[in-house]
Amino acid sequence: MPKTIVTSPQLMQPIAHFSHGVRVGTTIHLGAAAGVDRERRLVGAGVGVGDAGAQAEQMFANLRLALGALGGDWSKVVKVKSYIVDWRDLAAYETVRSRALDAVQAATGTVGTWGFPLPQILLEAELVASLEAVERFGAASGEGGASARVGGLHYCTATPSPAGSGLMAPFDLQVAEVLRTLESTLERANLRPSDVVMVNLSIADVRNLPVFVRAFQRVFRPPFPALSLVGAPLAGAGQLIELESTATAGGGAAVGDGEPAALPASPGMLAGDWLFVSAMSDGAPDAGAQTRHAWQKIAAVAEAAGMGLEDVVRTNNVLTDWRDYAAFNAGYGEFVSRPYPPRATVHGQLDAPGARVQIAAILHRQGRHATVLEAQGR
Repeated sequence: MPKTIVTSPQLMQPIAHFSHGVRVGTTIHLGAAAGVDRERRLVGAGVGVGDAGAQAEQMFANLRLALGALGGDWSKVVKVKSYIVDWRDLAAYETVRSRALDAVQAATGTVGTWGFPLPQILLEAELVASLEAVERFGAASGEGGASARVGGLHYCTATPSPAGSGLMAPFDLQVAEVLRTLESTLERANLRPSDVVMVNLSIADVRNLPVFVRAFQRVFRPPFPALSLVGAPLAGAGQLIELESTATAGGGAAVGDGEPAALPASPGMLAGDWLFVSAMSDGAPDAGAQTRHAWQKIAAVAEAAGMGLEDVVRTNNVLTDWRDYAAFNAGYGEFVSRPYPPRATVHGQLDAPGARVQIAAILHRQGRHATVLEAQGR
């Protein structure tokens, strides 16, 4: 059975190779949504004035529309990741986010980006939800962030807490605290670091990566989880690290050859029907070639797991220069076909010398039979 397409007349017409969301089994992934209408018009207080609060309201309305179109329910959101351009807009955004998400107790994180593909957008967010009942784990005293488990997968976000070393602490102390928070969060769900299959790491300065790697290898042992890394500003003043994890009881099986770059990471981790692929990049001479090479690496990991690119459920992409966006899309479009998987594409730092493009992917063994949400009239 091929993929099923559902449409919405209210969601933004895409500017590239992406859909708004996908449902595979009982899990829903929504790509990054912004505070725009169907015609990509920004909401806000006036012409030429960026209104983060209004954009946030519209963004969450778009996420609710997309989730409902795929048969989902807001009460079963398990993970939300937000991207913001200017931290002066954080208070306005958090007011809206609190109304939308506090009652849900999803795993949430917020990182910075230097803009989005559409100019004048101030923030975007992506989410994961389920059609099943969700098991919630509130944050322990003195620790930030709730976590949630559904369909055998546990999602959490760990950040430094003022109750611990403090947001103004040096990077090594913040890393140690974040890893302790991760371990205690996992423990509340009867999980261990060896059960983690995917880590998404955001750090304020990629030059600090060796410090993180040394601490990471004291907590994790081979086979390491799949891993993605981006250098980006973070929500707390003085905050230097944020870490998201996906885990499952018993962990996963490493697939693919070698390790991505110099990171302690498996190319892919197979957890039941899910395949988590580490962020892929290289030092090819231009962004188009880097995009193609990244997809070729993803395809090799998928093949090692008995899957194909038609099973891709979502991608998360980082560019170091928006001038590469056209070349990135040209290369990207060679490896996906309609109905496209949802995606998020942001601007950030990468650690590999010469890297201009990075792509991380999630696949599912039934991804080729997924239900995909497109804008009506696509």
